[in-house]
Amino acid sequence: MLAVTKYHGCGNDFLILRENDTAGYDLSRFIPAICDRYTGIGADGLILVREKPLTMVFYNCDGSRAPMCGNGIRCFAKFCLDEGIVDTDRFDVETLAGVKTVTVKSREPFLAQVAMGKADFAPESIGVESAGPALDFPVQVEGKTVLVDSFFMSTVHTVWFVEDPEDSETQRIAGLICESPLYREKTNVNMVQVLDRRTIRMRTWERGVGMTLACGTGACAAALDAYRKGYCENEVEIQLPKGRLVIQIQEDGSVWMSGPAERILKGEYEI
Repeated sequence: MLAVTKYHGCGNDFLILRENDTAGYDLSRFIPAICDRYTGIGADGLILVREKPLTMVFYNCDGSRAPMCGNGIRCFAKFCLDEGIVDTDRFDVETLAGVKTVTVKSREPFLAQVAMGKADFAPESIGVESAGPALDFPVQVEGKTVLVDSFFMSTVHTVWFVEDPEDSETQRIAGLICESPLYREKTNVNMVQVLDRRTIRMRTWERGVGMTLACGTGACAAALDAYRKGYCENEVEIQLPKGRLVIQIQEDGSVWMSGPAERILKGEYEI
């Protein structure tokens, strides 16, 4: 039996386990099995907690590693508080995308702000061949050219401004952009609708997952790109099907994300 806890952030759900408990497991097989929504517990991703130093080890539901997850790190932070791993409202978390500082604004209901760092616009950071930043970047999809903005915001992101992110055809095309051979390791695709200068509506097609209800790093990328293009102010609310995030762009270009996290269940998984 394996101790498992499940959390969600704006509908983006994760299974959280202590890394030591999974020693000896073949994670490439275990993670897709436990994340399966029909034959396992079901989740968009799995997080392993390493305590010393405090580290978030993140996997997509298909078993692939990802550098970071914005909704996941808030769930990670709440787990660490719930389990007594941390006892302070401000702490650092190591990730493959660097050290992220978490500030807990409220414990009940839980609300955390995360310093997400700055975007990296170098094409090599996202695995594309381009003479410069992949902005207004042409991607061929079924014989048509789609212009997108691709950069690294804690992980590889592509921002696509659309009329309706809930449109099924738009979501289908996003899946094709994700799989484009232009991206060496695929890309997350954020379909973004600007409602006004302080409000964005978005959906994300995540690599290794598919359509998700929310993506924290994607929300950061969307807000930053909309601000860079002059569409929005430096603080925006991101409207998602199951919740809302607030993204702030600082003068130095760094991005702060604020949002909730909630525990869904705590139990044991029979191997």
